[in-house]
Amino acid sequence: MKISLVPRAAPSDRIRIWVGILAPHVPTLVWHLDGDLVTDARIRPLRPLASAIPANLLDALPADNYAGVFEISGLHPGTLYEVSLSANTPNATASAELRTKTLPSSVPNLLDSTFNVLLASCFYRGEDKTGQVGVVTSQLNGATRPDLTLLLGDQVYLDLPTLVNFPDNRAALARRFEGDYRANWQGETGYSQLLRVAPTASIPDDHEYWNNFPHPSPVVQNSWTQSGRDNWTEAAAALHQAFQFSYEPATYHHGGPAELGDASVINVEPLSFFMADGRSKRDPDRAAVLTARAREQLDHWVSDTINRRRIGVFTTGQSMLGVAVGGLKGKIADYQMANYGDFSYITNTLGRLAEAGLPVIMITGDVHWGRVAAARDARTGRESLFEIICSPTSLVSTVGKNQLLALQQAITGHADAWPRHASAEPVPEFLWFGNFGSRFVCSRVHEQRGNHFVLLSFTRSGAGVNLRTTYYPIHEDFNQRRPQAVREISLIPA
Repeated sequence: MKISLVPRAAPSDRIRIWVGILAPHVPTLVWHLDGDLVTDARIRPLRPLASAIPANLLDALPADNYAGVFEISGLHPGTLYEVSLSANTPNATASAELRTKTLPSSVPNLLDSTFNVLLASCFYRGEDKTGQVGVVTSQLNGATRPDLTLLLGDQVYLDLPTLVNFPDNRAALARRFEGDYRANWQGETGYSQLLRVAPTASIPDDHEYWNNFPHPSPVVQNSWTQSGRDNWTEAAAALHQAFQFSYEPATYHHGGPAELGDASVINVEPLSFFMADGRSKRDPDRAAVLTARAREQLDHWVSDTINRRRIGVFTTGQSMLGVAVGGLKGKIADYQMANYGDFSYITNTLGRLAEAGLPVIMITGDVHWGRVAAARDARTGRESLFEIICSPTSLVSTVGKNQLLALQQAITGHADAWPRHASAEPVPEFLWFGNFGSRFVCSRVHEQRGNHFVLLSFTRSGAGVNLRTTYYPIHEDFNQRRPQAVREISLIPA
């Protein structure tokens, strides 16, 4: 029997934990907090992972993996706790411990500490066989230890390896996808180390489903027919909900539990993070990337952020500065958010924050390079909108391209630390949010090539905060791991 514990983001007075247990029978659980017995810790009860998958996908396969989400409340903000869990079956007993902190209620002053947020996206386990992401993560200690981890999409690549003949049966697909998640979430080293370092909040992107989901992909045969897409979608959504989904009640919505496609919000004063799922319910006819509920949540979040004079952090699986692509490129690669009908609604809604004089940070992954961009308001001369891209953590392999680049490097003799990684694309000249026209002039602050994650370090500065952004390269060569610091950014409401 094996127990895996992954801390999840929660309000600052509680600890939330995802639990995965490999066992032949459903176990009974006993929780302790700092050595004291906890009698009530539950959000989503422990149950066979198979039962988290719709019954029509089970195909009478026996359960051997149990998952649930548990919560302990009534705690102090920003405090380190030791959580222990014992699991018992008729024939076995196992235990696991986790040291984790509650989120702080507010960003601290510089003399106290920093509020650290770790960003990661685009992790392909097949290219991290030695677990380098875990090695580099383990070096984040003391002043650099994260308080919160944001997973920005493509935490798994369910559609790889390329050209594999995937089964058509939904149950077989679900079991295969469970194996991909199990390797990342329930391992001892590598990516699972990153998941355990701090409470996590995640959003999916296309590889939680398949490349360019929900549209047919030329390299995923199952996506060529409607029945194939339906089978894959149901299986992939079930596993996303079992491993990544937040089961907190829908934010800014009147009643009812959270639904797939809902957004979630994390507040650490004066910061407010909006986690937008622009993939799970993306419209195949390109009418919308967000559900109607998520758009309602966005509208209420913007209004609440303005009323409370907070600093908005808008998190998506794709760049908000990406331009719409043509039909052929969209069909072969991936349509951008700007290709969808509700994009103008999203940008106009976010534009209200800028009009109210509030700084906005946009955070994303997806593109396989890193970048920090800024937009300066021509009316005030202040930089007030920023984009931070963190991608990839472990670059996916590409059939043909990998072999060609390796051959090219062997012929030229040119040693490149990142032979397969692209450089950052240029930023647009102007920010086109709402009807801003040429009001906001964009510039590139930093670009990052290669595998990496990002650490955002926030400190209070009057009514606002200062932000220090640091890129951490992930490479087997220790000499390539030197952190790359970006100039400090001041985020002060006007």
